[in-house]
Amino acid sequence: MKVLKNLFTLKTMSTLAIAGVLTVSSCKKENELGLTATDTQNLNSESISDSYSDEAVDMSNLSIAAVTDVQYAGRTEAADPVTSLKDLDDRFRCATVTIERTPNSTRDNPVGSIVIDFGTGCTDARGVTRKGKIIINYVGKRFFTGSTVTTTFNGYSRNDVKVEGTHTLTNVTASATSNVRFNVVIAGGKLNFPDGKTITREQNFTREWQRATNPTQDKWVILAGSSASGTNKSGKSYVMNVTKDLVYSRACQISNQVFIAVSGTKAFTVDGRVYTVDYGDDACDNTITVSLGGVSKTITVNADGN
Repeated sequence: MKVLKNLFTLKTMSTLAIAGVLTVSSCKKENELGLTATDTQNLNSESISDSYSDEAVDMSNLSIAAVTDVQYAGRTEAADPVTSLKDLDDRFRCATVTIERTPNSTRDNPVGSIVIDFGTGCTDARGVTRKGKIIINYVGKRFFTGSTVTTTFNGYSRNDVKVEGTHTLTNVTASATSNVRFNVVIAGGKLNFPDGKTITREQNFTREWQRATNPTQDKWVILAGSSASGTNKSGKSYVMNVTKDLVYSRACQISNQVFIAVSGTKAFTVDGRVYTVDYGDDACDNTITVSLGGVSKTITVNADGN
């Protein structure tokens, strides 16, 4: 009986040991399979916040560039229509755009505002519907060092996601720089989703506008060292740092509805977890490669921030 008892004990211990090994292997395999739903939402939230913010900056820059010298620096205080944007970029095709100078505006120091009014709804060729107003206030000669462009929103939404905050662009282009550079600061940035959840964002970027002969081929670059912080849809705080220049392509946005960078890397920290995000090598897609704890996985960023 003692022998049988010992055999039973050994068998039980062996079974438990095997079960333990299988459990460890299963956990390891599960970890290697990739990111959890929480990880994916953390990444999507920050990417969408970045995308909405960058689009607002891009539309502001395009608006400043599209007006004539007379409209931009003229002394007439009455609002003038701006029609050139409709052919330049499909996002403006059913928006009403006007420019107005303030009484103290001069040719050497232009001061005024541009209002992009999408009314109750304006849908572009990619199926994106915008509503409300983007208000752009400018001071100084356009694209001259030290000039500023401040963008705010009045009831503005993109696919029913309401956008809030103040975006201030200050031209910091050095004399030896061929492309225009801006310091882009976002204060009080917030996205309000139809499901009642929000994403917040504070940002300090250095942004370079690489202009092409054809504006649809323009690129804009967020330089390494830029940073942002805020809260995601779960209410958790995040910090993001650009570790390799992030490149955005207007051509990809127009043709493939790509709303994130096409190349570059950043480090993203939330809830004690540090992710490395790689946007690839210029492919027009909404996929990113994420590394966490030595394990990497490619995921597709969703426009709803989930």
